[in-house]
Amino acid sequence: MTTAPACPAPPEGRSLWQDAMTRLLRNRAAVASLALLALLALACTIGPFLTGHPYDRVYQDYVRVPASLSAYPKAQALPGAVQRIAARIRATPSEVGVAGDMVRLVLTAQRPIDQRLLVYFERSDQFGAPVVVHSDDGGRRLTLEVPVKRRFFLFGTDANGRDLLTRTLIAGRVSLAIGLLASGVALLIGVAYGATAGYLGGRVDMVMMRIVDVLYSLPFIFFVILLVVFFGRNVLLMFLAVGAIEWLDMARIVRGQALSIKRQDYVLAAEALGVSTGGILRRHVIPNTLGPVIVYVTLLVPKVILLESFLSFLGLGVQEPMTSWGALISDGARAIQATPWMLGYPAAFLVTTLFALNFLGDGLRDALDPSDR
Repeated sequence: MTTAPACPAPPEGRSLWQDAMTRLLRNRAAVASLALLALLALACTIGPFLTGHPYDRVYQDYVRVPASLSAYPKAQALPGAVQRIAARIRATPSEVGVAGDMVRLVLTAQRPIDQRLLVYFERSDQFGAPVVVHSDDGGRRLTLEVPVKRRFFLFGTDANGRDLLTRTLIAGRVSLAIGLLASGVALLIGVAYGATAGYLGGRVDMVMMRIVDVLYSLPFIFFVILLVVFFGRNVLLMFLAVGAIEWLDMARIVRGQALSIKRQDYVLAAEALGVSTGGILRRHVIPNTLGPVIVYVTLLVPKVILLESFLSFLGLGVQEPMTSWGALISDGARAIQATPWMLGYPAAFLVTTLFALNFLGDGLRDALDPSDR
């Protein structure tokens, strides 16, 4: 008795999302951009805990110091720092010598020096608690050893003496959160609203789009001011305000795509089979609008970041001591001639993010384009 040969198993099909992921992973620029954005998000999340500087700590002795890979204070700056502190003690420094992280000096005065005033060394950002090695001439001559506090400012400091690296990373948290969350709000509302209006068409489409036109006529700044007056200043309000306005453009884009998609054969076939309106929107209309939508979202995120900086400049957004990339760039632009690093580093982070989002958007557009499948 012969047995029939086993039939080979049918090949497994791939879903739309599996096919899109495969196409996206083949795009090296998109993958590199995605990895870069992940590194930026990771750096902004855990980086401030590793810099050794609180984002709101003011170093009065390090105002507008340039970026440096070596520690502050510099050896050539120590004599001047000692001179300023000695003047507050009303003494004259001499024999100032620097050996590693220790400064040895002699203070002389016409009257006995009150050793309680030596606390000025410890209160500074450059020195620790001094030790009196020797005292003579009735306390009018003190030999001191003062430890030096070494600090690193890899990005320099701002006009208030705060570490710019820490503030840039903290600003990245705020800017990326505002950009992503506000864009997410605009995406959810705009896609659902636009797809529904475009697919249903007729009077429903006309009424829904006239509502969009009415909302377009409302001044955005007036809307934000009303929110601030009634609910106070809150970063969450910025998500709501920006997302409640930016979804209007998203709705128009999705509506235009839905008007063309609803005439496609696969949509007409689904209607003939009795698929519900909600099912057609979920399975056919919305997935096929994701190409231009994703590209628009990658452009919307930097737009929201810049809009947030504008609101912060007007006093309606992020307030001190919290900051954002837009606020840092605004501060750096006002002092670009004297302190170019205050503009350069935040701008570099913002520009890098914009480029990565653009490359990722192009990759997602190619991966989700129905004509290329």
